[in-house]
Amino acid sequence: MTSDSLILSRSNLLVFSTCHRRFQLRVLDRLPWPDLDLDLKQQTAVYQGQLFHQILERHFLGLPVVPSDIPNKQLRAWWESFERQGPPLPPGRRLPEIRLTVPVGSHYLVGRFDLLIIESDETSSRAHIFDWKTSKPRSLTDLQSDWQTRLYLAMIAESGDALVRDGPPLAADQITFTYWYADDPGSPRRIRYSAAEHEQNWRQILALVDEIDLCQEAGEWPLTEDWTRCRTCPYQAYCGRWEAGQYEVTIHEERPVYDFSLLEPETP
Repeated sequence: MTSDSLILSRSNLLVFSTCHRRFQLRVLDRLPWPDLDLDLKQQTAVYQGQLFHQILERHFLGLPVVPSDIPNKQLRAWWESFERQGPPLPPGRRLPEIRLTVPVGSHYLVGRFDLLIIESDETSSRAHIFDWKTSKPRSLTDLQSDWQTRLYLAMIAESGDALVRDGPPLAADQITFTYWYADDPGSPRRIRYSAAEHEQNWRQILALVDEIDLCQEAGEWPLTEDWTRCRTCPYQAYCGRWEAGQYEVTIHEERPVYDFSLLEPETP
C-alpha cells in the first residue's frame, strides 16, 4: 500500500459520488465528526443494531444463544423472529462477520460481510451474501442500486475464487445477496448477480476510482452542485452552506433523517 492508497468502503464511495468535497473532508482530511445532536431514540436504534449483529455472529460461530439471557426486549424479539423466520440458508462453509479487501488500481475496496456462505462441488461454486438489517425495510428495487449491494457483489465476483477451496472458479451468475429485515422477517430481499451486471458494475466502479485519482492529482475536490444534498451533511459549516437547500426544497418541521452508517468513522 502506497501513501496515496485509499481504503474505499461502501460509505466512502457513496460520499464521493454525492460530494467530492465531503469525501476530501471525511476520508482524506479526517476532520472531527461534527455533533449530530442524536436524540435518545436514534442512539438506541444504532446501539441495538450493533448488539443484534453480535448475537447473530455468536450464533453462526456455533455458540449458544439463550433468549432468556438477552436482557433487552427488542433484541430478544428480533432474535426470536430470526429463529422462526430467518432466511433459508444453503449448505456450505459459513463465514460470519468476515472482512474482505480487494485491490482496485492503487487503492483497496473493503467490505465487512455479516455472513458469507461458500459452497462448491465438482460442477460449480456458489457464493451467498447475507446482510442483517434492523432499520426500516427498503424495497428490492432500492436495494439493487445501493452502493453496499453493488460493492459487495463486485468484490466477491472479483476475488471469490480465493475463498473456494475445492471446486471450479466462481462465476458472477453464481452469486446472490440476501437482505433480511428484523421488522419484516418473512420477506427477505434476494438479489441475483450476472456476468453482464458485473461487467457494467465493475466498469462504473473503475470509473469512479479513476475520478478519485484525478481529484487527487489535481488537488481539487469540488462541492456538489446539488445544494439539497447539503441539508443534512455534517460538514456544511466547513463549506459555508448553513442555509443549504432552504429555498430548493419544502421545509418540514421534523428532525432530519441521517444515514448514521455514513457518518461513523470506519476502521481502515
